[in-house]
Amino acid sequence: MANDDNIIRGEDNDFTLESILAEYKSSAYIDGDKKTPTDVLNEQAERIIMEESGRAEPGSQYPSETETISDELIYEYLDEESDDEVLPVTPTPPSLPEPEQGQEQKTPVITAIEDSVQTGEEALFFENFWYSEPDIDRSIVEEVEKAIEQEFDYEQEATETASRAFDIFDDYDDEEEFVVVEDPVFEEPQLKDAARKFAAASNSISLRSFSAFIVSLIMALLTFAFEAGMVIPFGIGRNEAVVAGILMISLLIVMMLCADLLVRGAVAIARGAPGAETLILFSCVFSLASGAVGIIFDGETVLLPYCVVSALSLVFAAFGEKRYLRAITDTLKTASETAEPYGLFADYSENIDKSVLKKASNRTDGFYNNLMHPDISETAYRLAAPILLVAALALAVLTALATGRGGYFLHIFSAMLAAAAPFSALLAFSVPFGSIAKSIRKSGAAMAGWGGADDICYTDGVCVTDDDLFPPGTISASGERLFEDVDYEKALRYTASLVIASGSGLSRVFADMLKDNRMSIIQVEEFSPYEGGIGALIHGERVMVGSAAFMNLLGIRVPDDTNMKNVLFTAVNDRLIAMFAINYVPTNSVQGALISIMKWRVKLFFAVRDFNVTPLMLEQKFKVSLEDVEYIPVANSYSISDLESEKEGRMAAILTREGFGPFADVVTGGRLLKSTTLIATIASIVSAAIGLLFMFYMSWTGAFLSARPGNLVVFMLSMLAVVLVVCGYVKCRK
Repeated sequence: MANDDNIIRGEDNDFTLESILAEYKSSAYIDGDKKTPTDVLNEQAERIIMEESGRAEPGSQYPSETETISDELIYEYLDEESDDEVLPVTPTPPSLPEPEQGQEQKTPVITAIEDSVQTGEEALFFENFWYSEPDIDRSIVEEVEKAIEQEFDYEQEATETASRAFDIFDDYDDEEEFVVVEDPVFEEPQLKDAARKFAAASNSISLRSFSAFIVSLIMALLTFAFEAGMVIPFGIGRNEAVVAGILMISLLIVMMLCADLLVRGAVAIARGAPGAETLILFSCVFSLASGAVGIIFDGETVLLPYCVVSALSLVFAAFGEKRYLRAITDTLKTASETAEPYGLFADYSENIDKSVLKKASNRTDGFYNNLMHPDISETAYRLAAPILLVAALALAVLTALATGRGGYFLHIFSAMLAAAAPFSALLAFSVPFGSIAKSIRKSGAAMAGWGGADDICYTDGVCVTDDDLFPPGTISASGERLFEDVDYEKALRYTASLVIASGSGLSRVFADMLKDNRMSIIQVEEFSPYEGGIGALIHGERVMVGSAAFMNLLGIRVPDDTNMKNVLFTAVNDRLIAMFAINYVPTNSVQGALISIMKWRVKLFFAVRDFNVTPLMLEQKFKVSLEDVEYIPVANSYSISDLESEKEGRMAAILTREGFGPFADVVTGGRLLKSTTLIATIASIVSAAIGLLFMFYMSWTGAFLSARPGNLVVFMLSMLAVVLVVCGYVKCRK
C-alpha cells in the first residue's frame, strides 16, 4: 500500500497533489484559504477521483479523512484514464433545502464559521465545503502555502506588467469602463447631394472671380497707362504714390473676393505642405508690403509694386477653381443620372496575371473619394512651392547684399515672388478635366478625376464582354430547325435554359423566345463551359449547345446543308436535336469605339461567353483589324466578365448607358487627361522657374525699368498661353 499512499498523497504519479490542485484551481485555492491542511486537499482529490470513476454522484457523502480508497478503485480509475487527458472537473454544489417560513437561510460556509466561533476550532473551507481540524501538520501546510503564494506572485507580476504596458495605475476605478477607440469610417455622400453642394460652390466662385477679374483689368489698364507715360485722369496725373496706393487698394479688394484661396494657402503652411495657393498668398502679401514701405519712405518716387501681377495670379487661380468645381459638378450629375449604373474599376486577375479595367453592375463605391484625390499639379506644386519660396528669398538676399541695394530688398523679393506664382498654377488640371468631363458626359460616362485617370492608365488593358460588342437589341434569332422527332418545346426549353445559365449575350434572345411561347426555364445542373460551346445536365440528360465545330469535336455529325455562320446547335445525349440561327447587327458606335481605343494602343481582353463571337467574326462585322486583341480562355472568361463580382475596388468611372462607346470614351479620356495634365504641369512649373530667374537677372543688373510690373504681366501671360495650348490639345483629340 506504499504505492497507494503515494498515489493518495500526490507523489511520483500523474495524479499528484499539485496536478489535482491545479485541476481544482478555480474552486480549491482561488476561493479557498491558504491554510487548508493536506488532509482536506486529499479528501478533495478523492472526491474528484470518485466522481470521475462514476462511483459517487456529485454532492453525495464522501469518505472522511480517516477512510481510504481501495486499491481496486484507484487502479481501475488509472487504467481507464491512462490514455486520455485528464480534464478539470467543476464540482456540483450540494442543493440546499428550502428554509422554513420565518427561518433565516444560511449557507454551509456561514454555518461553519459560526460553529468554529462557538467551539474555538479553526474553520477551513473550499467554496461550499467546510472542515475543522484542531491538529494540523504545520510543515505540510507551509509547503502548500508557499506553492499557492508562488502562484499568486506569478499572477500579480503578470498583472503589474500589463499595467505598465497599458498605463493602468493602482488608483484605477474598477467601475470605470474602457472606451475602445475605433478608426473613423468616412461614408461617401449621396452623389446628388454632393453635386448640389459643388454646384453652389461653383456658382459662388464664378460670381466672385468675375468681379475680381474686372478689378484686375482696371489695375492692368492703370499700370500699362502709367508705364507708357500717359497722364492719368481723375486728378491722378503722374503721381507714383497715388497710383501705387490705388493698386494696393484694388489688390486688397481682389484678395477679399478670393479669400477662400488665400485661406487655403495659409492652412497649407500650417500643415507643412505649401502649394500653389501659398505662392499666390506670399505674392499678394509682399506686393502690399513693398508698396506700403515705398510710400512711407520714398514718397512720390516710389517704384510701382507688383500688385497687378499678384491680382492676376489670384484671379486666374479663381478661374481654375471655378473650372474644377464645374467639372466636379458635371461628373457627379452624370454619375447620379441612373439608379443602376455600371462602375469601372481596376481588377487584378491571377488567372492571366494582368490588371484589367472591368465593369461592375450597380457599383459606385469609392467613386467620390477617388474623385477627391489630389491631382498631379497639386502634388507637384507641393514639392515645388517650398523650393520656389526658398529660392526667391535666397536670390533676393544675394542681390540686395551683392549689389548694395538693400533699400530695395522688399521690392526685389516681391518681384521674384510675383514671378514664382504663375497664372497657370490652378489651370493645368482643371482645364483638361473640365473639357473631358463635358465631352464624356454626352455619351453617359463620368470619370473620377485624376484618381480615376490614374487607375485607368495603371491597368494592362480593358475587359470586353458580350454586351460591350453587341448591346441589347443588336442580337436576334432568325430561325430554327428540328431534327428527327423532337418536341419543339423540349428543344427550345433545353437550349434556352442552358444559354440563360451561361449569362452570355444570347440570354436575352432566348428569354424572349420563352416568353413569346409562354414557356419557363428548367433547372440546370453541372454547368460547364467549353471552347466553342457549353454543357450541363437537364432532367438527367446530358445537353450540349455550341457551334458546328464544337459538335464535330464531340463526334456529333452536323448535316452538310446546315453549315451556316452564327448558328447554335443543341444535342441531347450525343444526339443532335435542333439548331437556331442567330443574327448579329454591328453598330457604328461600337465600331468607332474599337477604332478609337485601338489608336491609343489600349490592350483589349475579350472575355466573351458567346461562342459565336470569334476574332474572324468581329473583323468581318466591324471591319477592324484585331490582331493585338487577346482572347481570354473560356475557363477564365466567366470569372473575369462577371458583372456581379463583389471584389473590392474603388470605382475609376461610372457608366450610365449600355454599349462599348461610353466605356471607350472613359478609357481614352483618362489616358488623354493624364498625359495632358502632366505636360501642362511641367510647363507651369518651368514657367515659374524661368520667371524667377528672369526677375533675378533684372534685379542683379539694376534694370528695374525692364522689370516693371507691366513687362512681367506680358511675360506671364505668354507662359499661360503655352499651358493653355497644351490643355487645348484635349479638345482637339476629343
